[in-house]
Amino acid sequence: MKHTEHRPLEPLLDLQAYVDGELSEDRRRQIEAALPSDVDARELVQGLRQLGTLIRAHEPVATVPVSREFYWSQIRRQIEADSQAERPQAPAASAALGWLRWLIPAMGVAAVAVVVATNQSPREMTLAGGGDVTVVDVTSTVFRSESDGVTVHWIQ
Repeated sequence: MKHTEHRPLEPLLDLQAYVDGELSEDRRRQIEAALPSDVDARELVQGLRQLGTLIRAHEPVATVPVSREFYWSQIRRQIEADSQAERPQAPAASAALGWLRWLIPAMGVAAVAVVVATNQSPREMTLAGGGDVTVVDVTSTVFRSESDGVTVHWIQ
């Protein structure tokens, strides 16, 4: 096929849709009316039809050795097995968070118990080694995670 000029893409796609039988009735009639006077379009339509015939003649035939129901049941079983294999990972992460849920509040309670047990105000404490700690300004920050059920208190 010889092309002396470049055609816009849309008419070429229309010719391909014409060969494939995908055009509306009006557009099909327009193309059929224009084909006798357009040599390039006629050659393209003929080439597309030959290509379609070649593809259909040499298309490999795929056969499944088992029934369709058996094939799809195997796919369903594999999907179920994959979804069940992912489930055990969630409790492991949850167990680690479970320790944190108990450990962090317990540490806060232990800090308060130390302050109360020493019978000193929280602003002036004496360390076991003999040094004094004086807290000038106390600020606290609270973090709460509703999804994990954890509350963390930072006292600075």
